[in-house]
Amino acid sequence: MNGREGTAHLEWWANPLTCLVRIPVRVTSAPGGAVWNAALPPGIDGEGRESVQDLIDADPFCTLHFDDGSAVDVEAAQSGDVNYLWLRVVLAPESGV
Repeated sequence: MNGREGTAHLEWWANPLTCLVRIPVRVTSAPGGAVWNAALPPGIDGEGRESVQDLIDADPFCTLHFDDGSAVDVEAAQSGDVNYLWLRVVLAPESGV
């Protein structure tokens, strides 16, 4: 499978009805789609980037919601560049024991 590229939003949810934060990002996936690079928009200033880091520190698990309506749960981490995040797809636990 080839990589995927496009626009999306990172979303942190308090519960199924309440989205706390929605951040637009430009994403590029590696082949297979399990790892993503997410570019933060230029409009997010230094204070906004600190807020993103605070979100990741508090809870690195969020939802990557694509413009086509699809979504995947991811774990976010800083990439070492304040303008980019690394996202790793988190698989839902299998039901049953």
